[in-house]
Amino acid sequence: MAKTFDIVKVLEVSELNIKSVAQNNLYRYWLELKGDKDLPEWQSFDPCVIRESLPGIMLYDVKKTGDFFVSITGENCRETFGIPSTRAPVEDIVPSNALPDVKSRLSHVLNTRKPHLVTKRMTWKTEMSPEEQHQSYTVLFLPFALEHEKVQLKILNSLYFH
Repeated sequence: MAKTFDIVKVLEVSELNIKSVAQNNLYRYWLELKGDKDLPEWQSFDPCVIRESLPGIMLYDVKKTGDFFVSITGENCRETFGIPSTRAPVEDIVPSNALPDVKSRLSHVLNTRKPHLVTKRMTWKTEMSPEEQHQSYTVLFLPFALEHEKVQLKILNSLYFH
């Protein structure tokens, strides 16, 4: 049976609501880069600073056309969701049952230009294990400003599986 995705809750983005140390460090780093600007500049982002977060990230380019493009997929995302590591439009990467929610979340971040935090739960069955299996996770979306002729915004999405 295919995995189903259920939204559990949208949370206020704050260090108190972010339970993962790696996500909290990423959020603090985002705030540090942001400073007194509306958004941090993507060119200032150094992945070595938040190395522990890299396996759980997905990086999206928001094209000036409004389309979403997956440019980087971390190892945990590839393994847990079966997402390929190729660069491609979001429709070609994200499972079809999760696509409407992912696009909705990305659109929300694009329109508000603010971080977004949600908790989700996956449910699935397999032939070898017919009882329902569950995996809960938290997703932190962080927008970055970018000067580019084809891309209007970068959105870094960090997943924490619990």
